[in-house]
Amino acid sequence: MQSYENNQQITHITIDENMPASCFKDCRHLQCIAISEKVTYISAYCFRSTCLDIVKLPESIETIEEYAFENCRNLTEIYLPQGLKTIREGAFYGCHNLKKVYGIENVKNIEAGAFCGCRNLENIELNDEIEEIKEYTFACCQSLKTIHLPNRLRKISNHAFQFCEHLSCFRLPNTLQHISPFAFSSCSDIEQIFLPEGITHIDSYAFEDCLKLKDITLPKSLQSIGKRAFWGCDKLDKIVFQSKVMLSDRTPLFPPTQKTEIIFYL
Repeated sequence: MQSYENNQQITHITIDENMPASCFKDCRHLQCIAISEKVTYISAYCFRSTCLDIVKLPESIETIEEYAFENCRNLTEIYLPQGLKTIREGAFYGCHNLKKVYGIENVKNIEAGAFCGCRNLENIELNDEIEEIKEYTFACCQSLKTIHLPNRLRKISNHAFQFCEHLSCFRLPNTLQHISPFAFSSCSDIEQIFLPEGITHIDSYAFEDCLKLKDITLPKSLQSIGKRAFWGCDKLDKIVFQSKVMLSDRTPLFPPTQKTEIIFYL
């Protein structure tokens, strides 16, 4: 298939074969696409900066490649096929008006930054087979309120939910072992977090600037907690230590001016 990159005349198109990378990149008037069952993947940067608003992908699609829909500012809804296996890095990066992602619960591999900057995304249900939420996957999803985290989740990577200002409803599964730097930084609506027994590492700045967080209990399984993990959590009244956790670099968890009660149950 030929490339139509930067073609400003196209508004509608029917696609019946696999597309090269950047095929419709910067076609800023492209509003409507019809994709046949002959197509098995959406290529890298394919629809970057187009005017697509609602997209329904056929059941034949198995992979959405990196940055395929990056900066599709008009995109509000996308219907993912049941057989979709992988969403690559930054696939929906900067889709500011994307509100609904139907079928995401079937996808078992979601790569870094896939939905970073989707400011209007409100709810997400992830597949229970996923073991790691990659870095920046949902960062800057400012309207995200609820998320179903996978039952087999082991790691939440760097900046995964940073700046998700309205995130407040989620449960950390018992399989979780590692919360990476800035994972929940600036999630200002989180009031309470229940850390599961089995978690071993909370890294630096993990819960920085969680402004409404009131109390937290660190379970017996915890082996290390990074510097300034709770820096800027101004309403944090109490931290309960149930483990002999090692503090990173002898740096305080929160500012010395912050009045937080520390209780040890060892």
